[in-house]
Amino acid sequence: MSSPSIYTDGDVPKCEVNSTPTLKIEQSPLFADPSNSPSPPSSPANRLLFNVRKLTPAAFQFTRTSKLLIVCLIAFSLTALAVILDSFAGLREASCCKQTHMRPRYIKQTGFDSEMTRFAGKYTLYLYREKDVDLVDQPTGVPVLFIPGHAGSCKQIRSIAAEAAFQYSHRYTRHNDNWDHGGRSLDFFTVDFNEEFSALHGQSLLEQAEYLNDAVDYILKLYPQSRKLDPRFSSDLPDPTSVIIIGHSMGGVVARTMFTIPNYQPGTINTILTFSTPHILPPAPFDWKITKIYSDITQYWKNGFKETDLTRASLALKDVMLISVTGGVLDTIICPDNANIGSFMPQSNGFTVFTTAIPNVWTPTDHDSILSCNQLVKIVAKSLLDIVDARRGSQTRPLVERMDVMRRALLSGLEDRRADITLTDSDANFLKPRERLILRANTATGMTFLPAFDNSQENIFSILTDMRFGPAERFEILLCNKLPTHVEGVTRAGCRSAKAVAAPLPASFDGEEQQQYRGNFMFANIAFSEMAGYEYLGIAHREGNKGFLIVEPRNTQATEQTVDKSMLTLALEGAQLEIPPSLFSTVHVPVIENPMLAYHIKISQPACDNEKLFATFLRQSISSMHESKFYLNLNNGQRRTSISLHGRTLFTSTSGPNEPDNRGLLLQLWMDPICSSPAKIELSIDWYGSAGRIGFRNGIILAAFSFAVVMLASSRILVKG
Repeated sequence: MSSPSIYTDGDVPKCEVNSTPTLKIEQSPLFADPSNSPSPPSSPANRLLFNVRKLTPAAFQFTRTSKLLIVCLIAFSLTALAVILDSFAGLREASCCKQTHMRPRYIKQTGFDSEMTRFAGKYTLYLYREKDVDLVDQPTGVPVLFIPGHAGSCKQIRSIAAEAAFQYSHRYTRHNDNWDHGGRSLDFFTVDFNEEFSALHGQSLLEQAEYLNDAVDYILKLYPQSRKLDPRFSSDLPDPTSVIIIGHSMGGVVARTMFTIPNYQPGTINTILTFSTPHILPPAPFDWKITKIYSDITQYWKNGFKETDLTRASLALKDVMLISVTGGVLDTIICPDNANIGSFMPQSNGFTVFTTAIPNVWTPTDHDSILSCNQLVKIVAKSLLDIVDARRGSQTRPLVERMDVMRRALLSGLEDRRADITLTDSDANFLKPRERLILRANTATGMTFLPAFDNSQENIFSILTDMRFGPAERFEILLCNKLPTHVEGVTRAGCRSAKAVAAPLPASFDGEEQQQYRGNFMFANIAFSEMAGYEYLGIAHREGNKGFLIVEPRNTQATEQTVDKSMLTLALEGAQLEIPPSLFSTVHVPVIENPMLAYHIKISQPACDNEKLFATFLRQSISSMHESKFYLNLNNGQRRTSISLHGRTLFTSTSGPNEPDNRGLLLQLWMDPICSSPAKIELSIDWYGSAGRIGFRNGIILAAFSFAVVMLASSRILVKG
C-alpha cells in the first residue's frame, strides 16, 4: 500500500472552478467479490479466518476426527432410537378386556352455583343416572364422586356407575338382608373440568382440589332433603357425612391434595380408589408449583400416619383407605412404578395392586381402558357396594372391614374360616405321611385324610384343582380330627370347612395359546402350623366325569431356592437352576428389582410318559407393589418367555417403613408332580427388550440427549462457517 500524502498550507492544490467534486472509494479486499478473483492465501480475508480459528479453543475446532465423531454419534443415536421404539413395541401385550355397556344420563347440578364455590363458572358438577335402572333423578343412596385426570372427561365414570346400578338392581335388592345390614345404591357424581391439563399446571390442580371440597360439602347437604323422597329410608338412619372418591390418573393426586386445602372438612372423605395415578412423581415436571405440590402432599400423608404425632393430618387420615390400581405394561401414559403408595401409606390403610394380579381379571390395561375393562369394572362395582353401610354416618363400614373387602376382592379373595361340620363315613381313606393324593375324573365318592404331624419332615400342604371347592361341589377342603366311635367299621371325624383358603389362578393346559385365560384353577397352601388343633387335612370327593385334584405335602426349605448372585454376574452368566419335581416351588432373586431391565426365562423338563393333568405355569411377583403376572403353558421349554417387572422408582423413592422386607423378584412355579424328572430354569437379561423399557422411563433424558447432539453439531457448523 502507498504511504499517505502530507500537504502544508501553501502546498494545498487548487480545485478547478468548473470541475465537479467526486468521492472515490476503493473497494476493500475484505469485501471483494469472490466471483471476480479468488483471494490468495496471504489475502486479508484468509488471514482474518485464520485468526478466528487461531482464537478458537482446540476442543471446539472442526477437524476430520470431530466430523467422524459427530457422524458416528448421530448414527448411534438413530440406531438406539430405532431399537428402543422396536423393543418397546415388542413388549406390548394384548389386552383381554371386554367392553362394558351402559345407557347414561347426566343431570347437571344447577344448585351448585357461585354462591357455593368461586369456580362455578369454570367447572360443572353432574349426577350420573342409568336409564331404566335409576328411576329417581335425586340422590337417595350413598354418594360417590369421580375425579377425571389430565385432559380427562367426566363421562369416564359411566362404566363403573352403570355396573354398580345393574348389580344393585339385579342382586342386592332381591335380598332383604342386604337392606337390613345397611346396603344401599350408589349415587355417582362426576365433575367436568373442561379437559383441563392438570398434569402441566400446578395452579389448576389446586383450583380443582378447592372446587372438589366445595362440591363434597354441596353433595352432603343434598341428602337430608332428597332421602325423604324415598319411602324405604327410615328417618332413624343418619345423614351422610362422607363421600367415596374415585380418581383416574391425575384425579387421584387431586383427591390427595384435597386434604391439604384449607376448605377441607375433616371426615368428609374416608375411601379413595385411584386408577393409573402417578402418586410418586409428576408425569411432566415442567411446572415448579406441581413439583412442590407433590412434595407437600407426600409429606402431609407421611405425617398423617405417624403414630407418635397427633397433628391435623393424623386426625384427617386415621380412618382413610387408599387403594391404588395400575394397569401395568400397557399403560404408556403413566409409568406404573409411580403408582406405588407403599412409601407413605401403611398396609393397614391401603395397598397398590396391578390389574394382572386381580382374580378373574389377570390382564394388563392401558391408561384409559382401566375404567372400562369389564372384568375389572365388575369387581370394583361389587367391592364398592360391599363396603356400604347406610346405618353409619360415614355410609361405609369401619376401616378394618373395608380393607378386608378390598383385599378379598383385589388380592387373594380369602375370607374368614367359619363353618364347622361333622362327618361319619365308612369310605374314609387314611394316607401315610409324605404320601401324595391325586384324584382324576370318575374317582369314587369318599373322603381322604392326610396326616399333619408336627414331627414330620413336611410342614405344608399344597393343593391344586380345576374345580371349585364347596359342599355342593365335587371337592371340599376340611380340617379334621378323628373322633372315637363304638361302631365297628365306622370312622367319625369332626371337621371344619377350609374352602376359603383357596385362591383362583388362571388355568394352564397343553395345546392352549399362552396367556389365554380359559377357566380357573383353585390353589391353596395350608401350613401345618395353621392347622393347630387339627390332625388331618380332609378332602371330600364326589364322583364326577371331569376335573382333577392334587394334594402334596412338602417341605418349604426343599422347594424354595434363592439366587445369591450379583447383578453383574447375572448379566454376564445368567442363572441356571434345577427344580425338584414338586407341585409348587419358589425361586427368589433378591438382586432383580430394577424396572429398567427385561429378562428371558426358559423352563425345560424331560418328556413325561404319563398323561399330564395340567401344563407348567409360572407367576412372577414383586411384594412391594403387589405386582403379579402369570405365564401359562410353559411345557417342554419350547419357548423363551420374556418377563418384566415394575420395581421401585429409580432415584426417587426408598422403601417405606410399612413395606414388606423381602425384596426382589419372586418366581412361583407349578408343575405336574406326575413327572419325576426335575425341571431346569434358565434366567438371563433380555438386552434388546430392556432398550424399550429404558427409553420409556427416560424419555426426558433421551430428549435432552438429542438436543445436546443437535446443539453440538450446530456449533461445529457455525465455527466452520
